Amino acid sequence: MPKKLIKFIPALLWMIFIFYLSSSPTDIVPGTDTQRFIFFKSLHLTEYAILFILVEYAIGKFSHSLIISALYSITDEIHQLFVPGRHGKFTDIIIDLTGIFLGLIFLKIFFTHPGLKKLFRR
Repeated sequence: MPKKLIKFIPALLWMIFIFYLSSSPTDIVPGTDTQRFIFFKSLHLTEYAILFILVEYAIGKFSHSLIISALYSITDEIHQLFVPGRHGKFTDIIIDLTGIFLGLIFLKIFFTHPGLKKLFRR
């Protein structure tokens, strides 16, 4: 199996996890509407920051990783239009993009750390 393909496995598994979460109803999470809103929006930020980092690990080009992560966000929201009890929202895409940029910022800040630099080195 080619090395690049092996490096993409974590990102692919994370995409499957996001798809699974997007296929689940939101009403199973306890709490008030405000608590659930904060929980789900925080989840969007986190899952797409992680997705960007994993895709960047696999590909190694910020621009390509950004495009793949953003396109996955869009397709995820479209997918939710067909899931009972879920709604694909443009605002969620914006939140996902914010998460992607948080992942980018994380890598830019910590990329100078020798351990991370070695991990992402081609």
